[in-house]
Amino acid sequence: MSRHHLRTARGASPVLVVVGYDRPLNEFFLQLWDVGPEAEADEPAYSSLDEPAADWRDIATVVRRLEDLDVAVPRSMIDAVVADSVRRAGNRIVEHTLDGRVTELSA
Repeated sequence: MSRHHLRTARGASPVLVVVGYDRPLNEFFLQLWDVGPEAEADEPAYSSLDEPAADWRDIATVVRRLEDLDVAVPRSMIDAVVADSVRRAGNRIVEHTLDGRVTELSA
């Protein structure tokens, strides 16, 4: 499983976006975590697991959900997740920034 992280904001609230590729399931996933002072760290504010009927094999589903959630991510983050699916990457953790910087935390 690959995990790509981005710390950003949704409106005025800080959030952590986690997008990735699940190799055993051969599909993408999306999680949105509130990270402000009042945040519940145990549960994501949004998880693609809560929408099993959506087509998570299509990256367009991830992009649409991000738009629906009003969360912008750099295109390079989406491209990296797609590249993981092409390579069937696993056990990869990458941190992204809004200005396009990328830090590989685990490969």
